[in-house]
Order: sequence, then C-alpha cells, then structure tokens
Amino acid sequence: MIFGGEKRTGAIAAVVSAIVVGAPVLAVLASLTGPYGDTIAHVAATVGADYLVNTAILCFAVGAASAILGGGAAFLAAVCDFPLRRFFALALIFPLATPAYIAAYAYADLLGPFGALAPLAGFAQSVGLPPIKSLAGAAFVLSLTLFPYVYLTARAAFAAQSSAMLETARTLGARPLKAALVLLAPMARPAIAGGAALAMMETAAEFGVADYFGVSTLSVGVFRTWHSFGDLTAASQVASALFIFSLSLVAFESITRRGRTSEAPRVSRAPMRIRLNGFAAAGAVLFCAILVCGGFFVPAIAIAAKLDPSLWPVASRNLGATAANSFSIAAAGVVSAIALSLLLAYAGRQTANSALKALIRIATLGYAVPGTVIAIGVLATFSTLRETIGPAAFLGGGAAALIYAYSVRFLTAGYNAASAGLDKIDKGYDAAAKTLGAGASRILATIHAPLLRRAVFAGATIVFVDIIKELPATLILRDFNFETLATRVYRLAGDERLAEAAPEALILIGVGAIPILIFHVLSEMRGSSIAK
Repeated sequence: MIFGGEKRTGAIAAVVSAIVVGAPVLAVLASLTGPYGDTIAHVAATVGADYLVNTAILCFAVGAASAILGGGAAFLAAVCDFPLRRFFALALIFPLATPAYIAAYAYADLLGPFGALAPLAGFAQSVGLPPIKSLAGAAFVLSLTLFPYVYLTARAAFAAQSSAMLETARTLGARPLKAALVLLAPMARPAIAGGAALAMMETAAEFGVADYFGVSTLSVGVFRTWHSFGDLTAASQVASALFIFSLSLVAFESITRRGRTSEAPRVSRAPMRIRLNGFAAAGAVLFCAILVCGGFFVPAIAIAAKLDPSLWPVASRNLGATAANSFSIAAAGVVSAIALSLLLAYAGRQTANSALKALIRIATLGYAVPGTVIAIGVLATFSTLRETIGPAAFLGGGAAALIYAYSVRFLTAGYNAASAGLDKIDKGYDAAAKTLGAGASRILATIHAPLLRRAVFAGATIVFVDIIKELPATLILRDFNFETLATRVYRLAGDERLAEAAPEALILIGVGAIPILIFHVLSEMRGSSIAK
C-alpha cells in the first residue's frame, strides 16, 4: 500500500485520483470542442457580454475593497495597540462565518422599502448612490464578508516582521507610525495581493448574492442556461468561460505572491506595537467595529430580528428533516473528501516525481473552481458514463452526484491539512518502525494516526462547514425532494419569506462560526503550552 512506501502503488493512486477529481473540469472543457448550437448562440448574442463584464467588474471591485479593508485591519491588529485590540483580532475573522448570500438577504431587507434602514437607503439614492440590489450592492456585501481573506494573510505578514523593523526604525530615530507604513506596508504587499486574489476567486464563484441582486455574472449564467434551456452542452460552454476566468485568477494569485519578501530576523519576545491614543485610537476602534458589525453582527441580528413566534409553526416545518439532510450529506462528503485527501497526501509524501506532483496539484485545484462549474461538469461526466455504460448504471445524480461534487470542490482543504500534518512526521519514524518489524497497517495505526489526528480534524471541520454552506452545486445536482439548509434559505428568501427562512439562516451562520472558534481555542492552547 501507499502507506508502506510502495511508490508504484502511490503513483497509481495519484493518477487515478487526479483523473476522478479532474473528470468534471475536463468534461466541461471538452464542450468547447463540441457543437455550438442555437442555445449558446442566443446566450452569447444577448447576455454573454454582460456575464463577462459584470463578473470582471465585480471581482476587481471586491478585490480592491478587500485589500483596503483587510490590509488596514491587519495593520491595526498586528502593529498597533489600541482599546479592544485583542477582541478585534479575533472578531475580524467572523465575517467569514456569514454566508455572503445570507448577508445579501439581510441587507436587502434592512435597506428595502419597508426595512429598518429604509430612510438611509432613500437618502443614499437621493444623492446618486445605487440601490442595494445592484452591482455596487453586490460588491458592498461581498467585500464585507470576504475581506478576512486579506486580513488573515496580511496580519501574519505584518506580525512576522513588525518587531524587528520597528526596533530598527526606532534606533534610527524614525517616527514609529511613519516607519511602519513606509517599511511594513510594501513588505506585506504579496500577502495582501494574495488574499485579495482569494477574495476575487470566491467572488467569481459566488452565485447567491449575484442571483438575488439581479447581477448577471458567469456563475449566474451557468445556472440560468441549464435551468432555462436544459441544454447541458451550452451550460458546459458557459461554465468553460467561468473556469478559464477563475484559472486566470489562480494565476494572478500565484504571480502576486512572488513579490518582495524579507528575511528579517524575528524576535522571540513579545512583539513591539505602536500605541494609539486619542482620535487615532478612537478611529481604529471605529474602523474595526464597522467591519465586524457590517460583516457579521448586522446580518446576524437582522436575521434574528425576523424570527416571529407567530410564524414558528410554519418556519419550523421540516426544519429537522432539512437539517438532517444537510448534516448527513455533509458528513458523507467529508468522509469522501478526506479519504481522497489522505490518499493524495500519502502519494505526494512517497514520490519525488515531478509529473506525479503536477497531477496531485491538478487534483487539488477544485477549491479554485466555482461550484456551478463542478456541478455542470459532474452532470456531463455522469451523462458520458451513462452513454458508455448504459442506462442501467446508477449514475443518475442525486446524493451520489452531490457527494462527488463536494469531494472535488473541497478536496483542497482536506489535502492541505493532511499534507501539512504529514510534513511534520519525520520519515525516520517509518524507517525505525520497519526495522523493528512493524508492518504498514501498524505504522499507520500507532504512529501516523495519532500524529495526524489534529490535522485531519481541522481539514474535516473546514470541509464540513463548506459543504453545509454550498449553494449552487447543491441547487443544480440535488433531487427535487431533497432540501438542505442552504437551498431552503435560498428558496424562501427568493419568495420574500425571510422570516420563515430565519431559523435555517441562523443555523448556517452558527455553523460557519464553529471552525473559527475551534481554531482560536487550539491556537490559545498552543500558545499557552509554548509559554510554559
């Protein structure tokens, strides 16, 4: 087996896994060689340009806003000292717990004609600002929920260099704040740009916000082409355009991370911080509070305010069954994704072959591929197999298609966690165990499993939460009588029945907060053990 170090088996496993995982994307791209029928001609002539232009504008607007908001928040949390800094250092991550489409429903309700902030919306439109249900509104909501991608990467970059740089600047007599801006900001540019690229990838993949706000993007176009025309080839061709666009963002992310870096020494003592006082401290608190409230508390409170005891019998109808569907399909997706992740991680551990490394890299690109692309690719793959194997095959869709799509889409999170865990296990342990007569299964059970437990748990948690929140792939692939928390919220909010969708929406926000809290607790425990 791979675990015993048999490189041939590892190579076969890597090749097979790459083919299985890459099949949906290959099926989508294969449509570009197929016939271009009336459907795709109609789409290209009427809304094709809108799909491309709106996607590009939305991605770059969110990327720029996320870079400014996340970079500024990271600078304050990592370099400065002000009231409530420790609280904000954690709280600024929580907007990631809010699914963007739920934030869109909340803000549309608040700023709607009968919402609590209707006067504010009226004033904004009177001075020329667009309504919330617009391209600008979509950029606003996505920026508030995606800026933590920049915040997390930039905060790590600032924290890694701040002490040494500030101490050097102080010895040269430079003012601390000016020195921090001049020295640290350029050095964190690759991290900020990389985080912004991640936010742009999520924006390109986002379906719920664009669909609800009436913004014609490529992700929405894939869904509309499939559901309106039922033309799998045309939907695959639109999905190909979205995949190529997303691939360009992956390349952009890779390029931006090649910027200037520094190998400045890191000091082991507590980091030096710039103390903010007066208006500067108040401004820092206000800035961080706006981001945390805008991305997490406002949507959560707005949704909670929609809970109406008189509507509870209606709102709670089928809630248990819907939650059970979500958790069961997510659990199955986690098992599948983690199993594939471990297989690929062990294959990568046992080989130095560049071709196999490239195959593993291809197999783990799924996280950068939008859910709509993968869903259409799964349908195309199953259709091809059904034509090849015959209609008697089980490949019809439903739960099997969902689990397959989830495995492809979220394999990367599990692989990164498993690979990081394996990197910490010295291969000398395996060699020593073999010299003592231990077989592959015993090495796995007694050495690898305990050491990998935390990494696998982290990866499984991320995959589980991502599957629970996934919307477009579930909408395309689910059976008509199969409802999840995400699809039920989407359906009810689309019918302007947000009060009935409130319980499911709050559950999704709560589930999204779980990994943030878990990893914070683990990091605090790790910090305590190091301090001791």
